[in-house]
Amino acid sequence: MHYNLDGRPVVGFCSNDYLGLADHPNLVVTTSTTGATASRLVCGDLPEHRSIEIRLAQLAGAEDAVLFPSGFQLNIGVLPALIQPGDQVFSDALNHASIIDGLRLARAELCVLDHATSPPPSTSAPLRWWVTEALFSMDGDYADPTAMQRHLATDGCLYLDEAHSFGLFSRDGRATGHAGMHGIAATALVGTLGKTFGCAGAFVAGSALVCQWIRGAARSFVFSTGISPVIAAQLHRAIDLVDGPEGHLRRTRLWANVEHLAERLGQANPKAPIFRILLGSNQAALSLSAQLVDRGWHVQAIRPPTVPHGTSRLRITVTAAHDPAQIDAFADDLQALLRSTATSK
Repeated sequence: MHYNLDGRPVVGFCSNDYLGLADHPNLVVTTSTTGATASRLVCGDLPEHRSIEIRLAQLAGAEDAVLFPSGFQLNIGVLPALIQPGDQVFSDALNHASIIDGLRLARAELCVLDHATSPPPSTSAPLRWWVTEALFSMDGDYADPTAMQRHLATDGCLYLDEAHSFGLFSRDGRATGHAGMHGIAATALVGTLGKTFGCAGAFVAGSALVCQWIRGAARSFVFSTGISPVIAAQLHRAIDLVDGPEGHLRRTRLWANVEHLAERLGQANPKAPIFRILLGSNQAALSLSAQLVDRGWHVQAIRPPTVPHGTSRLRITVTAAHDPAQIDAFADDLQALLRSTATSK
């Protein structure tokens, strides 16, 4: 969490490395092959790919998984592969840009839902897809697990993006995501590997049939070189960490830090390591971000088009790598700057 920003030493409070694993010494690996050399469907399908896909499927509680170089590449390929003309799609208004772009490529009827609402119980469409993030990355809130269960129970299909939540929870002694914690078996569950797992890449998990279809129909998979075997080897070690005793300790520390920062900021019932400070204007968000850098804290200003107009904000993330003293000092400076801003208005 310590690094230099434009020559200034800072402590970061905007990273998605929630468990603090990105610089873990166990993730340094060597391999005789650094590149996959071709698409997975040509000659780039290596044993390293299949072995990590098997482990990811097990972690997700699914039959199979498909590995992609990034979450953006995954969403723009998998969504148009799974969703067919005639299907009806319900998409949360605050879904990630990669989901929005993927749905634009899918030729199906689209209904944009108000944030945190669920689809109607039934339609005449052949398939009813609910496409949603599990943990919304800019607001720190979750899709309703009861509503997801109800949608699946009425023959709906669920495309659940767990980019910011997979690996943050545990159930029956195993690392899991928001869906796994609530016993939800999504039709397609997406997880990214550059956040909680501290590496790179993304995967989609589901039935063997769904994954077989994705491998042959997702254009961003078919026409891209496979992920580097170096990353695959790192991912094995990352899963060992996240799903082992160290991962449990880091999750415990993370959620203690979440509670600590929430208490210092006067926010009740914290549910995620993501905190938003709504400021409204771009200028206010940029100004507060710059003032925090001056005091040694790195928190990015988030502005349109990442968030809706008029909702510019600071997006604060706390991780297992922060210590209580850092959190206290950061909260003191943030609150002092917020009071100063309010007084000057």
